Amino acid sequence: MTSASSFPQAYEAFRGLPYPAYPQTEELQDWNSHLLTLDGWIAGYATRIANGSMSAAEVPEIPDLIRRVEDLRRDLDRLASRVETEEQLLERYRSYVAALHRLITEIGALADKGIA
Repeated sequence: MTSASSFPQAYEAFRGLPYPAYPQTEELQDWNSHLLTLDGWIAGYATRIANGSMSAAEVPEIPDLIRRVEDLRRDLDRLASRVETEEQLLERYRSYVAALHRLITEIGALADKGIA
């Protein structure tokens, strides 16, 4: 079960990760554009929650955001065999997407509890 203190930990862990380098293959570039969009939304919401200017309950469509991050993870796994030349970058993306997923999941947990 998620505790109220898990959001700050997830937020700090996410903030500590640099965004991965720009990919060279076209397929991964397309995938990256979807990640950039979700990243902007989720990081923006998380920053506002962290600084107190927004509550987690105000974040729109949290289940959809969680699903979209999960879809990105699956899509990245499918792309892996076609972009083998970028294996190190794929690992960085996997770590980044995992941190993004944890962050939006913690926001969802806060919203469910009516906290922040």
